[in-house]
Amino acid sequence: MTAGDTAPRIIWHAGFIVDDLGAAMDELTAGLGVGWANPHSIAGQKLQGPKDQSWTLGGRVVFSTDLPLALELIEPTPGTPNTRIGESAFHHLGYWDTDLIAEEERLADLGYGCVMVREDPETALRRVMVNEGPFGILLEATNALTSRPGLEGFYPEGLR
Repeated sequence: MTAGDTAPRIIWHAGFIVDDLGAAMDELTAGLGVGWANPHSIAGQKLQGPKDQSWTLGGRVVFSTDLPLALELIEPTPGTPNTRIGESAFHHLGYWDTDLIAEEERLADLGYGCVMVREDPETALRRVMVNEGPFGILLEATNALTSRPGLEGFYPEGLR
C-alpha cells in the first residue's frame, strides 16, 4: 500500500484495555465462544512517541484465535498510551500494512497524528504504529512483514 492509496485496509483485530486478563478472556469465551492464544508478556518493550517521548510497557496481551477478527486484550500500563480512553475498554482497530513510513505520511495528510511506534528488534522495521484521528479514534497499522507467532492465520493472502 502506498501513501496515496485509498483502498480499504484489512482490519484484523480490535484492541481492548482490560484490568483482569483472565476474567476478560473467560467472559468473552462464555459470551462469544472464542479461543485464545497463550497470553504473553510485553513488560520491558519500548514504545516511541512523536516528540522524543518513550515509554516502557508492563503487563501482558493475548489474542483470540478465531477468524475473521481477532480480539486483543491488553493489560494497562499507566503513564503510557496503553491505557483506557475515557471509560471504554475499546482502545483501537488494527489493520495490516507493509510500509508503515508511507502509511504514517498518508495518515498525517488526513489529520491522524502518530501516537506511538514499536520497532521489531529482529528486522529493524516498525512492528506497529498507532495514529489518532480527529475524533479520537486510534488506528494501529500492523506490519505484515514482521512475524506474529501464533497469529499466522490472520495474515492476509499475498502480504506475507
